[in-house]
Amino acid sequence: MANHIAIRILYIEDDHNLQLSMSQMLKILGYEVVCADNGRDGVEKAESWKPDVILTDMRMPYLNGDEVIRTLRGKPDTTKIPVFVISAYTDAKTRNLCKEAGADRFYAKPVDIFEINQDIKAVLNHQEQM
Repeated sequence: MANHIAIRILYIEDDHNLQLSMSQMLKILGYEVVCADNGRDGVEKAESWKPDVILTDMRMPYLNGDEVIRTLRGKPDTTKIPVFVISAYTDAKTRNLCKEAGADRFYAKPVDIFEINQDIKAVLNHQEQM
């Protein structure tokens, strides 16, 4: 059997309780998870660690989720990494900001971990077929 390489997920979230619970659920699902406490730290970790998928909160210190996405989309090494936004702010303005920045998916808190799991697999399968 071939070696199974875990899918790498960067989770950017400033709420430590949410960060802990979500990262534990993702690890149970078999993902390798690294967390960042704010947008600036998230961009740095994305550049150095090169995750397969990034999950980000919207409202955070230093850089908001849309600013994180714009920054990552502007760099050759991170421009193609799928970014999913998870936010308690679900108004049309917030959703449009994320879409315009280049978010691949948007989820309202509280999230359905199984929906996110399905979408991660779907996005990565789509990338492999391109």
